[in-house]
Amino acid sequence: MSTSAAPTTAPAPERAAPRPPRLREIDGLRGLAIVVIAVYHIWFDRVSGGVDVFLLLSGFFITASLMRSVEKTGSVAPLAFAARIVRRIFPPALVVAAATVLLTVLWLPRATWNQQLGDILASALYFGNWNLAVHSVDYLSSNNGASIVQHYWSMGVQAQFYVLWPILIAASVALAARTRRSRTRVLAAALALVFAASFAFALWETATNQAFAYFDLRARLWQFAAGGLLALALPRLRTAFTGPEVPQRKWIASGLGWAGVAVLLFAGFFLESTQFPGLAALWPVGGACAVVIAASLRPGTGAGHLLNARPVQWLGDLSYTLYLWHWPILICYLTATGRDTATLLGGLGVLAAATLLAWATHWALEWRLPATGLGQKTKRGAFALGAACLALVLASYAALTWYIAFERDRLAEAVADPARYPGAAALAEGLDVPDAEFAPSTLDAAEDYDPALSGQCNQTMEGYEPIRCDFGTDEETAAATVVMYGGSKIWQWLPAVLEAAEARDWHVIAYTKNACIIETGQEALGEERYRSCAAWNDAVVAEIARIGPDLVFTYGSRVGYEAYETFPDYTDRYEQLLATGTTVVAVRDTPSPRFDIPLCVDLHGADAAECTVDRASYYDDRAFEELDVPEGVHKVDLTGFICGPRACPPVVGNVLVYRDDAHLTNTYAATLGPYLEAELAAALANSAAG
Repeated sequence: MSTSAAPTTAPAPERAAPRPPRLREIDGLRGLAIVVIAVYHIWFDRVSGGVDVFLLLSGFFITASLMRSVEKTGSVAPLAFAARIVRRIFPPALVVAAATVLLTVLWLPRATWNQQLGDILASALYFGNWNLAVHSVDYLSSNNGASIVQHYWSMGVQAQFYVLWPILIAASVALAARTRRSRTRVLAAALALVFAASFAFALWETATNQAFAYFDLRARLWQFAAGGLLALALPRLRTAFTGPEVPQRKWIASGLGWAGVAVLLFAGFFLESTQFPGLAALWPVGGACAVVIAASLRPGTGAGHLLNARPVQWLGDLSYTLYLWHWPILICYLTATGRDTATLLGGLGVLAAATLLAWATHWALEWRLPATGLGQKTKRGAFALGAACLALVLASYAALTWYIAFERDRLAEAVADPARYPGAAALAEGLDVPDAEFAPSTLDAAEDYDPALSGQCNQTMEGYEPIRCDFGTDEETAAATVVMYGGSKIWQWLPAVLEAAEARDWHVIAYTKNACIIETGQEALGEERYRSCAAWNDAVVAEIARIGPDLVFTYGSRVGYEAYETFPDYTDRYEQLLATGTTVVAVRDTPSPRFDIPLCVDLHGADAAECTVDRASYYDDRAFEELDVPEGVHKVDLTGFICGPRACPPVVGNVLVYRDDAHLTNTYAATLGPYLEAELAAALANSAAG
């Protein structure tokens, strides 16, 4: 965007952001930041604040660079700027992303491949931060393990910043030209406004939804703005502190530099990840600002002795590629060893492997590739280079996706044979089950739930309104109407209910809400999810009263992450349902193994004791039988079709029982259909007879 105007009206030429002198301390600051990031990740499993330093430095350099472009050409030259960014960041980031597909196949359990592939694709397309933000609050994804590209969230944030910043600076320059004001002052005002708005938003979102806020660009823009303000202020700070009237500048610079280094090194010990990107992020951002200011005032002194040391400078050169490699190597190590954090020697091995790969990637893609001229001479060449790197990731993604789909289709065809895949019938009828590969595969288990009750057919944890979904025979001609009512532990029974509905010509209506039980009085617990659950329950009961179904299928007990089955007081809710004239069936809850079954099977095998749950650790078999419920409530216990007399195995009748740490696979739930049908039909018959 041109900002030139007629000579008679243009403001005097200004150099709003002259090229700052080369500060080697900033390279050292990068090196120190990546060491802190890696050390805290590897040995302490903590957030260090090092990424916040990188975001600040991006704002610092990009603001200065774009303003120099304005001074030189009258425009931010967005295409030239984009070409420079593509040449710089695409080759290393996308080559490493493609390599993580291979690492996933070689090192990570098959149960995680689908999740990892989705995360890798999102990261390669530079919206990985939003992908992780959504997954962080998605009930269906709550059991996801660490992503092998989780660290790419900051790459997504920076890429989005690269799109927004030229627009912000171009708009500021245009406004300065129109109002005949200083470009520097107008831009400083714009950056200050972005800083204030983003930081206020970060404070609010961190307090209300920190898991989402951590990856949210809107809550991170203030860090880029802080870097931009630092770039604009630095020349004036140098002028203010280098005159003879400031004899203390040596001590000021030394104090600032060492204080900034100390904050960067030790803040992670005192700050929790749940405090970012709010007030806690001010510490690393402020520390980095202090280091840059100190280096500008007195280069090579104070903390500069540390930051200019050759090893720290070398790490600064490797900071980008070392950041890309350290996390996937760490995840592979932790998976292989079954550890949550590294041992001293194991962590040193992770650092050594990541550093070696980082050096090789730096040499090949940040040194030799530019030297060849490939993609370096024209904007078109730069974009072609970026597209080629992206194609490498997409090809890797497509190959593994094809393999997963092939395995899914192969097993789906096999599982149609009830003789080889009887599922629950193996327990019910004591069948001699032939040897066969179990289904669904762990590749596909996490997604083995009925899509009808996700998205538009299922209320979220925060939602208030009932969402109705209808299945089976038309309501007007159906032999009976059955309502499914509850949370995900009711939702998991949908395949079995639909099997029964098909056999009996029933119409099925589902009202489900994530993580919501039917106990009354939850509004008194205070949290928003309990208030929404209470309101949703009341609204569903009103809907049931209006519909007048023949039967309501709902909770009879609860098995969560506690040691034993519990029996919340559902009496009041049962009475409300019975008052509508319906029959109530209360089903005994299924075990929640408290560990991811498909992942365990991948790591230890389907017959491993580690993946088999002791039935007695969940149930006192007499407890449900003796449970006192109002007359008209029919108790149903299908535990014997999921667990043996003493144990609950991960695979029954060649069918994988669980898709995660709590919920039945869709495939196994369908094999429970005949046994649930008998119970529901008996309940309807008893009610009719009564």
